[in-house]
Amino acid sequence: MAGHSHWAQIKHKKAKIDAQRGKIFTRIIREITVAVREGGANPDTNPRLRTAIENARKVNMPTETIERAIKKGTGELGGENYEEVLYEGYAPGGVALMILTYTDNRNRTTSEVRHVLSKHGGNLGSSGCVSFLFDRVGIIEVPKEGISEDEIYEKAIEAGAEDVEVGEVAYTLYTKPEDLYAVKEALESSGLQIERAEIAYKPNTLVQVQDSETAKKIFKLLDTLEDLDDVKEVIANFDIPKEVIEQAT
Repeated sequence: MAGHSHWAQIKHKKAKIDAQRGKIFTRIIREITVAVREGGANPDTNPRLRTAIENARKVNMPTETIERAIKKGTGELGGENYEEVLYEGYAPGGVALMILTYTDNRNRTTSEVRHVLSKHGGNLGSSGCVSFLFDRVGIIEVPKEGISEDEIYEKAIEAGAEDVEVGEVAYTLYTKPEDLYAVKEALESSGLQIERAEIAYKPNTLVQVQDSETAKKIFKLLDTLEDLDDVKEVIANFDIPKEVIEQAT
């Protein structure tokens, strides 16, 4: 997973740039409205909403904006009606993709995703074509600064996490989906800072990519997909050596 982890760190840095230009606001607002629609408007009883609000505050989203997003979720305010839609497909080199979106128009989003995949050497598949290559998991990111590997493993075990992945700037902890928020709260109680906590997908089978040209095509496709307004995140099942990633980026 070393290569995959290295790409995750590149994405982590890119996310900070997205935050600076305000793009992440749109995605968090949509996450809040979907969380409210699925679990209610009370963050005390809706852990997904509570986490979305925490993420909003980390990027200094105004309280009024958060409140408007919650009201959109309850229906008090009109506007777009967003839903989560998952697309499955392939990138160059036979790499499988899970493309998570928030959309108010499935036809538009499907068209945009298909166009980007076709333009960059991938293709859109049918539902279920690659999902068996991924596991649904809870993901928690903890900044590495100030905590050793021994300490994070000890705290992760105590909190109930199932696995820990060591990246360049952050540790990634994995949980069962139903345990995510309990583990997150236990880690916070132990004094850890949580950078990210959400239920997502983790590849259970990796495709080896050994040449930089294929890697470049994959990265260009991922970047272009993630630049689409409706796309929340793209998960890919590649394993690319760190030196190949560096050549390709």
